[in-house]
Amino acid sequence: MEPYPLSKLNPDTSEWRIRAKVLAIWQEYYDHYSTVDVVLVDDKGGKIHGIIPMELMPQFSSRIVENRWIVITDFILRPVVDALKPVAHRFELERSGDGFYDFVDFGRILNGAHDTSICVDIIGKAINVSKITSFGCHVYEDQVEHIVFDLQDTSERVLRCVSSITDALPLYRLWMTDPSDVIICVLRFVRVEFREGMWICSGVRCSKLLLNPSIPDVKKMKSVFSIKHGPVAKKQKIKD
Repeated sequence: MEPYPLSKLNPDTSEWRIRAKVLAIWQEYYDHYSTVDVVLVDDKGGKIHGIIPMELMPQFSSRIVENRWIVITDFILRPVVDALKPVAHRFELERSGDGFYDFVDFGRILNGAHDTSICVDIIGKAINVSKITSFGCHVYEDQVEHIVFDLQDTSERVLRCVSSITDALPLYRLWMTDPSDVIICVLRFVRVEFREGMWICSGVRCSKLLLNPSIPDVKKMKSVFSIKHGPVAKKQKIKD
């Protein structure tokens, strides 16, 4: 596979391999995590910002050396959310915490670009949680108790999610008992569908709902929301 130009990298690129030179290396420290950051440049002059969680740096220390050319295939491409950007690229490369999460950008779902036949992983801050209600479920073919909640990403885009009470009860309890907490939800293997005039992520048999799991993605998102909105954010309830 030929190296992909850095200037053309975007979330719609299904497969890519880049060859780039490490121009700069530095460390960033936040409230909940720290990173090693790099600026990369390819042979066409395209530049991009790369981020590696500090705890994963031992895996890359022999490769990530200033002025060295490296080949990268195992990083995730994400929109830049920081106000100050090291380079002009709209996206940045980031190494996932364990290599097994593959979070889909909210924009791809909201603009209909995602293949709805494939389950996705998503991450976001819980901003609305409904009361427990019952409805007819197309998966279980029965009346099931469920919770509707909204997740917000760091670009303030919102996705509506539906989960069975079995999976979502810990979220419901935490939401009702701790109004000061920023709850970051990770949904694994959820279905994406367009109904009731909106894109909805709903649980299926293989789905999982995790609250504030100890992964770099969650630590970073918590830090971003703390900077944007402060430690205490006003919560809302979805109207019945």
